[in-house]
Amino acid sequence: MTYTNYYEALTFLSSYNGRTTRREKGYHHKIMNELLDLFHIDHTGFTFIQITGSCGKGSTAQFISTILTHHSIEHGLFTGPHLHKYEERFAINGSLIEREEFAFIVLDICEKLKSYPLKDDVGHMHIMILIALTFFQKHGIKLVVFENGVGGKTDPSNIFNPLIAVITEITMDHAHLLGSTIEDIIIDKSCIIKESTRFAICGMNNVQARNFLLKIEHHCNAKFRYLNRDYGFISKVNDTSGSVFDFKGHDYYFKNLRTRLLGEHQVQNASNALAVIEALAECGYSYEKELLTRAINQASMPCRMEMLHINGVTYLFDGAHNSLELRTLKESIDTLGLHVSSVLLSISSNKDVERMIKNIYFENASYIITPHLFTERNINQELMLTSLKPIQDIRHYYFQHIKDALEQALKQYERNHIVLVTGSLYLVGYVKDYVLNEG
Repeated sequence: MTYTNYYEALTFLSSYNGRTTRREKGYHHKIMNELLDLFHIDHTGFTFIQITGSCGKGSTAQFISTILTHHSIEHGLFTGPHLHKYEERFAINGSLIEREEFAFIVLDICEKLKSYPLKDDVGHMHIMILIALTFFQKHGIKLVVFENGVGGKTDPSNIFNPLIAVITEITMDHAHLLGSTIEDIIIDKSCIIKESTRFAICGMNNVQARNFLLKIEHHCNAKFRYLNRDYGFISKVNDTSGSVFDFKGHDYYFKNLRTRLLGEHQVQNASNALAVIEALAECGYSYEKELLTRAINQASMPCRMEMLHINGVTYLFDGAHNSLELRTLKESIDTLGLHVSSVLLSISSNKDVERMIKNIYFENASYIITPHLFTERNINQELMLTSLKPIQDIRHYYFQHIKDALEQALKQYERNHIVLVTGSLYLVGYVKDYVLNEG
């Protein structure tokens, strides 16, 4: 397998970036089922821990996977989006798919799709699911930790019948696809809870979302476990080295758990993961307290409140990409006593720009805005700047090219302050990679 094959695989995947998936009457589910039949993949042969929500999906999935890895429990992990390369989305037992195998699977999909009569209706997430399940099936993996894309019913993965359904924090995000109210959004996401689902882990604080789930709880076969009803945490330390917290679950009680991930929201994500582990234990899996403790401490998530000191500059990389995540990020930065000199960000289309900027507003910081890395998700400069007008006294700049934007952010840097890079996980990954490799 040569680099040419890898490049061809990436070229094929890039052709799906601008596609719009048809979702009416479950058409995207029909496509997914037909594709799995075409590739001889039986999704019912997998045991899924399926995770949806507006915030914290990726971190929750990573905590779960790290715990499973520490216990030598074979499993696959699918997450998205990626930071630097597509391979980051697919892992088995904590190890990413090899580039050669990744390219082989992608090019095989490319070739077989040529004969599929509805190939023009295949979307990006369809392809991601095909890659993941092909990879897991090839290696005999049965247990899969799966992070949904957009929503629940809205996602092609809603054909799955998860053993455990996990819903993380809920906010108004992807309203153009999921609906204009919190209830619309939770209705869509809760569709991952199926008749065969044994546990539904409800890890959100949003009152409207919880109220809806409470309504359907008594009509479902699954056992529902709610954050702050059936399990919860008490934060004891929260600083730039991480957090210390106690966890009280249905059966477990852990004192002084430590996580290196910054921010109390990561304690919430870790607690949701521990609730999943409790549920798995009731399904026949076994766990050791020492290994659980070590896994929570060693779990890592690049570019989620990741602080790096590079060439005399302190960066904080965080992939927050909706209003709630940015507000949570702002609260965490304030709690940690950090001072922001400049904010480098891009915002995807279909987002509330004004609200997002207000939620990450620091009075004395400069805001350097650059287009989204995917042109299909760009907000044009005029619309972006118009959205900033209601925010009084904001010092902002707009640069078409990321390197120019970064240069401006560094010009605004002050000693003992930070350069915050946020708004898009793709931007954050690109900038982190650039400053590490180019200085």
